Amino acid sequence: MDVRIINAAAALSTTNLTTIYTCPAGFSSTIREIWVTNIDGTSAADITLKWTDTSASATFDLISTASIAADDYLRFSDANIFLESGDVCKAQASAANDITISLFIEEQIKPAG
Repeated sequence: MDVRIINAAAALSTTNLTTIYTCPAGFSSTIREIWVTNIDGTSAADITLKWTDTSASATFDLISTASIAADDYLRFSDANIFLESGDVCKAQASAANDITISLFIEEQIKPAG
């Protein structure tokens, strides 16, 4: 099985639930590592991280309103979140322009047939 390593990242500019990564058609993927950084120098901010299993039409919380202190981060070094084609990883911050999120992903090409 062919594998490619990619990054997906976003600066959360609103408090809306924001798509960070969608597993492409013809692939499965494993989110290996997640960094969530509070870039605000004064105030804590909360992060919620979810994933959507599109085959089941269901969304699940990975992290719910976890507080990150000012100028601090959360790191999940062994996340190992498995996604199938069309599945989505989303994030939501409690304050606009305070949180950045980076995903380190291994995508596996699914053989045709």
